[in-house]
Amino acid sequence: MIIRKLNHLCFQIPLTFLLTFNFSCDKADFDHTSEINLNPYNIAPLTALVKVEASVPCTASIEVLGISPVKQDFSKNAKNLEIPIVGLYPDTENKVVLTLTSEKGKVIDTLIIKTGPLPNSLPNIVVNTLNRNDMKEGFHGCDTHFANHGKFHSMPIIFDDQGIIRWYLDLGFNGKMVSPFQRLKDGTLLMVDRDDVFEFDMLGKLLKKTNIGSNYGMHHDVLELPNGDLLICIGKRNQKINLGGEIINSDSDFMMHYDRKNGKIVKEWDLAKHLDVNRNDMNFFKGGDWLHMNALEFDERDSTIIVSARNQGLIKVTWDDKLKWIMAPKQNWGRSGRFGNGYDTRPYLLTAVNKKGNAYNDAIQNGIQSAEDFDFPWAPHAPELLPNGNIIAFDNGAYRNFNNDNNYSRGAEYKVDEENMTVTQIWEYGKNLKEAFFSTIISDVDFHPGTNNILITSGFLYPATNHSAKIVEVDYETGKETFEATLFFKNLGSDGKPGWGQKDILYRSERMDLKY
Repeated sequence: MIIRKLNHLCFQIPLTFLLTFNFSCDKADFDHTSEINLNPYNIAPLTALVKVEASVPCTASIEVLGISPVKQDFSKNAKNLEIPIVGLYPDTENKVVLTLTSEKGKVIDTLIIKTGPLPNSLPNIVVNTLNRNDMKEGFHGCDTHFANHGKFHSMPIIFDDQGIIRWYLDLGFNGKMVSPFQRLKDGTLLMVDRDDVFEFDMLGKLLKKTNIGSNYGMHHDVLELPNGDLLICIGKRNQKINLGGEIINSDSDFMMHYDRKNGKIVKEWDLAKHLDVNRNDMNFFKGGDWLHMNALEFDERDSTIIVSARNQGLIKVTWDDKLKWIMAPKQNWGRSGRFGNGYDTRPYLLTAVNKKGNAYNDAIQNGIQSAEDFDFPWAPHAPELLPNGNIIAFDNGAYRNFNNDNNYSRGAEYKVDEENMTVTQIWEYGKNLKEAFFSTIISDVDFHPGTNNILITSGFLYPATNHSAKIVEVDYETGKETFEATLFFKNLGSDGKPGWGQKDILYRSERMDLKY
């Protein structure tokens, strides 16, 4: 902890700083003291909280100096201020410019904040391509999880354009995976484990922890609804399915509407009601994991939900619990329901057509073959609605065409015609990269409307060497990469066994402002 006092003092800024940042300094007629508390809540080591006591009311701004500076202004005007600092460099004597402004003038103080080294488990990051003028602003937020002997040690990170990690949140205290890392509209960081909803601020302060009840288990995705409530992928205790004549427990096949403010469940959807639980062509995990729901997207235009199911495809369900369509190969679909006593799912399957509106042959409709200009999303993740109403998703490509002979992953855009029940592929990126971009699990895709770019995350590249992940930002019109970064994983917590929690992963990434 550092405490410093200033008396009617106006700093002289070195010329190099003056040229770079154009600092100015008025004669200030007030005193202040500042107290620095590094990592104030013990889980965000590259943050600090500065407590300022001034003789007059003032406002504050800060700037973490460096190649990629972090600046923030704070509007509160008071004698006593608590000023959050995020974006410190690791293992560095950081220079942080604190500016206090009052009616009596301005004081500029350069604080020195020494940080420790990063944990050894964090990845080495190489920025391969950087065309900053063509990119969305912001740093690079990553939902990273590290091997921990069959569990996961969750540590979301934010790195800068030089590949330097400038913020991370060490969630190892929880002892299990906490995900997905996301920032809500009000600035809150939100993540969940199977039982609890966690809300943090950027300094690592736990704002709220809510248990959803012992009858439920959250898994894979939580989506913020327009009113601030949450839509959550869940499993529900003691839910059975009839799988080939055997009655077994199922997992993660419900959705929940959760009132975040009041901490209560509003509504549930049972996906087994609408789908064929016996369609096991893509299930390589366990029998009860027939769906493996991994992402949700809410369509405000008609209050519908697009569900990404690794083992089934993309599905659209209405808010009042009706099936709209299924985007998946047509092979082996039957009756819906937990015990196969529901309705025929086949009329809800979208027919694949080319850009002229002509249907492909049966081999392509059934997923046995892929067309040059069309393929279904195989083991998909992270669907997102585009402004034009089309859907973009990460097509992992696992077991494409029901075999292991055609391995590639890609971002793919689809146009769905709900009146005619057809789907057309509009755009893709990644197919030609083959194994170099092939991620059998996880991964993400985001559209950046300001730049018309697509950010694609291939989160689990596992060739014979150099286990890694890639983040690529692509110009939608040209397909040219404007940004590419590679995260090289270390797998320090692996027992050398296959399975969940034995390898480091990048679950998702997004462009993110590094600010409090």
